[in-house]
This record gives sequence, C-alpha cells and structure tokens, in this order.
Amino acid sequence: MTIRYGIYFTIEAVEEFVRNLSSSQAVKEFQSAQTEYQNNPDVKKMQEEYVSVAQNFQQKQTNGTLTQEDINVIRQLQANLNRHPAIIRYAQTQQMMVMMLQDCNSAISEMLGFDFAATAAPTSSC
Repeated sequence: MTIRYGIYFTIEAVEEFVRNLSSSQAVKEFQSAQTEYQNNPDVKKMQEEYVSVAQNFQQKQTNGTLTQEDINVIRQLQANLNRHPAIIRYAQTQQMMVMMLQDCNSAISEMLGFDFAATAAPTSSC
C-alpha cells in the first residue's frame, strides 16, 4: 500500500485503473484511428507533397517571389488534407482522448484536493 498526500493507494487499484483506461472504447478507437492515419498510403503521399510544397513556399516567401498561385496551391493541399477521412477520424478520436484524460485528471484531482496533472507534469528547464 502506498500513502500519498494522506490518501491510500494500492498498487492493485492503480493497475486496475490503468487496465480500465487502456481497454476503454475511446482508447481503442484512438489507437485504431492512429494506426489508420499512420499507415494510410494516400495520407503519406499527401503529407509528403504538402511538405515539399511548404518548403518551396517558405523559400519563395524568403526570396520575395511568392505568388498568389503558390498561396492557392498550398491552401488547396491544406484543404485536401483536412478533408481526408483518416485525418478527420484521427483528429476526432484524439480530441476524445484529450477530453477523457481531462476527466480522469479532474476525478483524481478531486480525490487528492489539488491539480494532479499540474503536479505530475515534468518540470520544464529553461
């Protein structure tokens, strides 16, 4: 049994929480969407094209040779990426995961009496 901040946690309880979270429908949906997103050949091709065009775009912007046509091309590529079903699904499930983790943090924080995520976050070094 572990004692933290006057609250008793058993290793079993923590492990059960992690198991339940890991096996939740939201996590499964996210993992599926992430795999589809990462392995989709159309998405990869579109992203590679976008990176190439974006690099050219930045170079032209720096050189002062950027045209309206260049702007239209990159906007169209962005729109195509934003409309791709695999990307939409990934973004939606990612947002669901964020909301679920925020809910988990709220529940844990309520039990502890302080913001758990803020305390558990790694310290930044500047």
